[in-house]
Amino acid sequence: MVAIDGSDALAFVIIRPDSTEGSVSIKSGAQAMSRQAAAYVLHQVADLFEAEAGR
Repeated sequence: MVAIDGSDALAFVIIRPDSTEGSVSIKSGAQAMSRQAAAYVLHQVADLFEAEAGR
């Protein structure tokens, strides 16, 4: 069981394993933030993940 207090979060993304081997399920949401702004931030996070993986 996981508990996350996201009461002050502008957006969230949860990535979990799905029932099919190698697939994932994604749940996301945003409030007080446009979808475009959330996508921009997620793109920055993806760039950080890639940079970390390339070390």
